[in-house]
Amino acid sequence: MKILCKDHEMAAAKQLIALVSSIDPRIEIVHEPQRPAAQRFLARSGSRLCSVPVEDIAYFYIRNRLCCIRTIHNTDHFITKSLDDVEQETDNTLFFRINRQFIVNYRHIQQVQAWFSGKLKVKVKPEVPEDIIVSRLKASEFKKWLGE
Repeated sequence: MKILCKDHEMAAAKQLIALVSSIDPRIEIVHEPQRPAAQRFLARSGSRLCSVPVEDIAYFYIRNRLCCIRTIHNTDHFITKSLDDVEQETDNTLFFRINRQFIVNYRHIQQVQAWFSGKLKVKVKPEVPEDIIVSRLKASEFKKWLGE
């Protein structure tokens, strides 16, 4: 049996091997190299395609079941990827998956305030008409990410 793991999972994989090796010594760790973060995303704006550099992206969001990019210039572009794919392709020191609808760029978080039941409310620039809420389960991870 092989355990496939990324860089940040290596320590946990080694502990797992130590525990399981007495049961089955054939288990090995296979390191999966991490892909470099995307530098730009191919997007649609009307009928034309354009390349949007990561530096120009304020956040990714879902609108009508489509993944969109909101740029720092307050323009919207559609992309054919899911937010899960975008989360895997972006630099996790710059972007954070707030909830199922938003991945935000650290540089464009304007304000974070405590919300009900341990949740957090995030304001971004350019503004969004609805509230962006971080669940209480993700709140500590988000606060830790903000402090890095």
